[in-house]
Amino acid sequence: MMTSSGEFDPVYIAFEDRGDLTIAEFVIPRLTEEFNLEQLGHELFALVEQYGCRKLVVSLGRVEYLTSSGIGKLITLHRKMHRQGGQVVFCDIQKPVEEILRASKLIGYFRIVENPAAAVESLQGA
Repeated sequence: MMTSSGEFDPVYIAFEDRGDLTIAEFVIPRLTEEFNLEQLGHELFALVEQYGCRKLVVSLGRVEYLTSSGIGKLITLHRKMHRQGGQVVFCDIQKPVEEILRASKLIGYFRIVENPAAAVESLQGA
């Protein structure tokens, strides 16, 4: 994924482009205001808006906690993907994050599977 000014070099996510799908993983343990959530959002949204990603796996395996602002970034990503005709699948959700999403009534809103392999399989079958 290149930009006209050079390489896409995100700080808060690591990603692997697999042709028709992309796997992204957060590299920070807490999606809170102590990190630059605005920058995190730009990095996530660039995958959709600038690079045309239509099948996206997002691993939350390293995320131990997220605030409402962090949840907001995930919701915005989900909406952007759907508006572009794409699909996003979240995986590797740790128990504390699952409890936060459940309390926020978002477990049923997001498409969540156990691991990246299951996420890739669900997107390839779509």
